[in-house]
Amino acid sequence: ELHRPFIDDVTITCPKCGKKQFFRVWDSINTMEDPPLKEAVRNDEAFSFHCGDCGASAALHYNFIYHEPAEKLFIVCSADGSDYTAMKETLTAEDNAFKGYTKRIVLSHNAFKEKLLIFDAGFNDKIVEVMKSGIYANVDAHYKDKGIDEIFFATNEEGEHGFLLLRHGEMLAAVEFDKALYDALLEKALETIDALSPTDVIIDTEWARAMVERL
Repeated sequence: ELHRPFIDDVTITCPKCGKKQFFRVWDSINTMEDPPLKEAVRNDEAFSFHCGDCGASAALHYNFIYHEPAEKLFIVCSADGSDYTAMKETLTAEDNAFKGYTKRIVLSHNAFKEKLLIFDAGFNDKIVEVMKSGIYANVDAHYKDKGIDEIFFATNEEGEHGFLLLRHGEMLAAVEFDKALYDALLEKALETIDALSPTDVIIDTEWARAMVERL
């Protein structure tokens, strides 16, 4: 069943010493059934290979389902870009098993981590993505030569929120999270946004750009 965690032990070749070892892949993660996994996905331990021979570590990004029943959160991570059509149809079906849930499909490991940061902070990801679209527009208008190709919501160790501006995975700048703007959008636009996207499960940059045009 989708709501229960299940695992698969796969063989991994250490990138440093070449020794073959087992790595536990969590195909489905349920934080109620296995509470330690809630932290393991946040600190990346669930996605980290550690060689028992040479001590080398490597990040392994794989596809999985994340289910957090207490928060009514269900995220499908298609980290390798594989087809997610069937899962999308399941989650958007009128009689789906997760009514009342926040249901999302993300297309990268980084996008999954960002969703967790947004939801852990108590924010609405649709509003956050609309805010990011404004930053993208400003970057395109004034800083196109910088080559910024990704913007991610982030929270630092002090609990302060902001957006990281990246080029090829490297951070070039950071922008402070405008809470006043967030609150204004939440109050004035969320109802309309939800009405325009009642079954949308992929809430990302492309979604936000299309939504801003519709608004």
